[in-house]
Amino acid sequence: MVIPEDIDILVIGQSSALATRISRMMGRVLSGRYQPCDEARAGDFLLANRYKVLILGNPSGFEPGFFESIHRQQPQARVIMFESEFSINGPLLDEQASRLDMDLLSVLPLPCPPQRLEAVVERLNTASLEKSIDRAPMSIDEVSLAVDQGKITPWYQPKVRLSDGQVVGFEALARWFEADGSMLSPQLFIPAAEDSDVIIPLTRKLISDSLKELGDWQSRGLNLKVSVNATAEVLDSSNFVPWLADLLRHHQLTPESLIIEITESRVAGKASNIVENLTQLRQLGVGISVDDFGTGYSSLLQLSRMPCTELKIDRSFVSGASVSSERSVLLRNSVRIGHGLNLNVVAEGIETRADWEAAAKAAVDEVQGWFIGKAQPAERVVAWIEDWDSRRSMLTRDSRSAVKELSGAEAASTGWLRHWPSTPQLVVLLVLMAISAGLARLI
Repeated sequence: MVIPEDIDILVIGQSSALATRISRMMGRVLSGRYQPCDEARAGDFLLANRYKVLILGNPSGFEPGFFESIHRQQPQARVIMFESEFSINGPLLDEQASRLDMDLLSVLPLPCPPQRLEAVVERLNTASLEKSIDRAPMSIDEVSLAVDQGKITPWYQPKVRLSDGQVVGFEALARWFEADGSMLSPQLFIPAAEDSDVIIPLTRKLISDSLKELGDWQSRGLNLKVSVNATAEVLDSSNFVPWLADLLRHHQLTPESLIIEITESRVAGKASNIVENLTQLRQLGVGISVDDFGTGYSSLLQLSRMPCTELKIDRSFVSGASVSSERSVLLRNSVRIGHGLNLNVVAEGIETRADWEAAAKAAVDEVQGWFIGKAQPAERVVAWIEDWDSRRSMLTRDSRSAVKELSGAEAASTGWLRHWPSTPQLVVLLVLMAISAGLARLI
């Protein structure tokens, strides 16, 4: 499902010329009825019509209270912002929209690379699909019934090695589809599952389905791994490790083929309760990945004690790192933390070619994101790999060039950040990353 081509789109700029320019730019990638106007005339249009999408040009220069007026008059509209002073005002605009609970899709630089325009339209399409069923969050009983009926199944988002573009595996993501093909947003059912024991059978089903598919892919000669998220409750559940070991043997898979992802923020404060099971998984050979690194509150000491093999850097430190010096610093030094702890480092949120090149400069090991591929059903995976292999050589060649461009002058400008920092410096860096996470949720 994609958004219809006859949607009404209001473009508000500091000047009518800027609004017209943005309308033409967006019109190349998003069809619709565009109405450009300047800030002074925006009120008349906001009152006269209901818009599916609002696009704001240089909103940092709008009059105080204008955001509140927009949200009050068009609370259901999805918002895209373009900002000339992106590195300075981008995080502030994002935070302001968050406080107002606006449906903000993205804050983008102006001028904007075509790849980022395409990425935000993909995000708009996905948001339309996820909202195709307009309903309140699901109850625990509804989620439990959906698990029993097989409505919730894994879709697979690819992970590739950045150095050569080789597909190394897929992350399994829960997707709920109704009989008519409509998809429910994970935000409607995952919270209910996580707040109850339903998360245990749901996670076990996702793992079971994923290992079955993985066995099929490996039988075709594909050397792949699969990653599945697991909460602390799942890891603490009865007989989880023996159950998983039996399942791997049943599908004739090596434990190294599976990676269990744990979310940093959910592990914080609970690590002492799950370290034993995580240790047993590592002894078995299963990989352990810390997901969404940088957005939680766990300490470096706690992280160093976890039996982890992989660190996944949250997309808020990855997307836009090519145009934000602050985000680039956070990305590079997150990688240094991971490598300093002898972990494989994965960057999430690679949505443009510029993001890919920024990850290459930061020496990331593996990447995933919409630029590489979106989550897809199991039956599409083999065809996707064949298509990806036909176009990855150009990307990997550019990645090697990007790494060479990291000059000695640039490395010197980062001071102590060029070297593996001391423990106090690491603590300061992690605290700064946690504080920055709230301001760094841009595309």
